Amino acid sequence: MSAKRRGGSALVLIAVGVLAALVVAITGTVMAILGGEIACIGGGGSAVAAPATKAAVREIPPKRLRIYQQAGQRFDVDWAFLASIGYQECGHGACAHVYPSGCGGPMQIAIVRESACSPGSGPTIWERYKFDADGGGADPFDPADAIFTAARMLRPVFGLGGDSYAAYREVACNYYGACADGVANYADEVMSRAVSYGFRGIGAPAPTGPAASEPAASGGGSSCGSSSPAGARGNEIVRIAQSQLGTPESPAETNCNPYGPCVEWCSLFVAWVWKRAGVPLEGSTATYAYSGSIYKWAEAHEGNPFAVPGPGDPPLSTPEANGARALPATATPTPGDAVLYGSGPEYGESAHVGIVERVFPGGQITTIDGNFGDRVARSGPFLPSQAVQYGMPGPVYGFAHPPSTGEGTDG
Repeated sequence: MSAKRRGGSALVLIAVGVLAALVVAITGTVMAILGGEIACIGGGGSAVAAPATKAAVREIPPKRLRIYQQAGQRFDVDWAFLASIGYQECGHGACAHVYPSGCGGPMQIAIVRESACSPGSGPTIWERYKFDADGGGADPFDPADAIFTAARMLRPVFGLGGDSYAAYREVACNYYGACADGVANYADEVMSRAVSYGFRGIGAPAPTGPAASEPAASGGGSSCGSSSPAGARGNEIVRIAQSQLGTPESPAETNCNPYGPCVEWCSLFVAWVWKRAGVPLEGSTATYAYSGSIYKWAEAHEGNPFAVPGPGDPPLSTPEANGARALPATATPTPGDAVLYGSGPEYGESAHVGIVERVFPGGQITTIDGNFGDRVARSGPFLPSQAVQYGMPGPVYGFAHPPSTGEGTDG
């Protein structure tokens, strides 16, 4: 139920009538934790959960992992598939707002009537299937409620009819409203990640990264534990950037673009995407037209009391720390970071800036760049240390990491 889904999707077409209210007995100890999540939820289904792999433990916050596992058990569905949907839709974050499509929350469930996600004036999918996992009232923005609701819907709404790889892949297509489109190869991405998390349904391919797909040590991710970052904002930055792929400047060879004034516009594109994802860049995108602006802004907002104001900040002010970071070229970036090329703004040369789309286990990255061949285009994969050899307009001199929303942590 991605924010990218268009009206008339399979989600709406296959929705069934309103079910009778479901009264659920939650057995065992139920613990309220920070952020409205619940740590240990009693189950009721018959599914035997596959153990979490090292990849799952590395990528999924411990408390969120426990919720995926308990929801899978409760509704007899594969928890690794459920978790992969959770990453695809919200990066295991909260996404605590409604998108223009009418979907919202950690699992991007339709919650607005007469929207692209839920055309018509009848009850939304959330209204039909909402599940109160912790006894505090069903809330589409509460991770436990959203995940349990999604698990509950896999069979009656999205047509899960078996435990095979093919059956779950079809569910992934239905969840998105398409198996793939110009924005995402949704079903294959979901299934590949589910396999890396531990999905072993009939016909599942062998994991492509055996070491990461080995079962984690006993207890890894299955007990209530400490927090780890989820990168919800980075995931949203990538989503927005992907939605712009192919957008050209118009007229051709004029530098006129949809993201700001008619100037070289790689940095305008990054600023536009970051602002759309909620990064608190002050001023218009034109403020960030220089390709080193984003890096200087991040540098100013790391909390250094001696930092000069960043672009968009009032003159002579001391920017407050907000979680942004300016990282060196040797750092490992994360999706949503800005990647910068040249000798660096301190030397007066910042040649280009793009957005990190994916980071591969071997260190390669793919990027989405504005004003690349006079349009928004994808580059890579390439190693940042080999950017020039790949054909980028200079060596990588650093990365700018956006501040967190505060939604992507569990605890």
